[in-house]
Amino acid sequence: MAALLCAAVLAGGAPHATGAAQAKGPSEAAQPLPDRIAALYREATAASARFEAAQRKASAQRVAARHAARAVHRGERRLRTLHRQLGAVARLQYQQGGWAPSTRLLTTSSPEVLLGKLRSQRQGDHAFRRLLHTTKGTQRRLVRDRAHERALLGRLKADATRQQRAARTVERRLAQARVRLRQERADRAARAAGPVTRAALQAVPASSSGGCAYSPPPAKRGHSGAKWVKPVKGYTLSAGFASSGKRWAHSHTGQDFAVGVGTPVRAVGAGTVVKTECGGPFGNHIVIRHPNGYYTQYAHLSRIQTKKGAHVRAGERIGLSGNTGNSTGPHLHFEVRVTPEVGSGVDPVPWLRNRGVDV
Repeated sequence: MAALLCAAVLAGGAPHATGAAQAKGPSEAAQPLPDRIAALYREATAASARFEAAQRKASAQRVAARHAARAVHRGERRLRTLHRQLGAVARLQYQQGGWAPSTRLLTTSSPEVLLGKLRSQRQGDHAFRRLLHTTKGTQRRLVRDRAHERALLGRLKADATRQQRAARTVERRLAQARVRLRQERADRAARAAGPVTRAALQAVPASSSGGCAYSPPPAKRGHSGAKWVKPVKGYTLSAGFASSGKRWAHSHTGQDFAVGVGTPVRAVGAGTVVKTECGGPFGNHIVIRHPNGYYTQYAHLSRIQTKKGAHVRAGERIGLSGNTGNSTGPHLHFEVRVTPEVGSGVDPVPWLRNRGVDV
């Protein structure tokens, strides 16, 4: 009962055209969550969306901040060059007493020489004024660029704070939901068991769906160089993020890729494996933490081909697709999350698209 209720609440599996197996578990598996638990999950989902929005904004601001920093660097370098040129001109004028001293103009040998020296003086004065004007303009632009850079960094810091706050909200709401879910599960089990004590029921481990199958990972091949890739090839998209269905009580928490059993499953990006588990609603599944703060999950696998703590590259094979757990047909259930826990997901399709991967 405990495992079935957990599957109803948290399952990522979904029915597919590729799978004709009967749904696992009684009809109770599709019963709606109690209002408070459902509200906590809705709050976690909303906070995940805020996290994603802040992450996108922060990514754009980091790019803008890098451009601003380069502009400041160019301005500082240009200003140093202009100052050196102004210094050289000033030293030359000091040594020669100006472009063409009046005493030398009066002692010229001919009108032609006099006109030449006057022309040279005008040209020198004009060049000096232009150099001075350029220097002042560069100084003004540099002041603006520095202010722009400071403003961008300030906004970036504020968005990072909002992002961290959203992530903490997700974690807090999910923790509250898990506590309430355990209480609800224990209450239902106690009502169904009659005289059996609640403590005895809680001591019984939850049954798992699907066996754990691990095999050593294949030899690593040459790296394609791509930063982000598709989790599988030769797929058909089936149940999408936040879609409704009888296989889950609230809404679908990821994107399903309908593929045959044994299809290679690959890490969509570089990261560290933080979870490899078997049984439960997700069957054999893997969770990877990526350096950008997100987590990805790969569920219903027939085989796991990586280990917790392993560092994987984008496109590296980590398992084989299957039909384990709360699943009605062979497929890969793929999630993108703000935290390692279910309930903190964001829509995987636009998330991948924003990273150059169209599915």
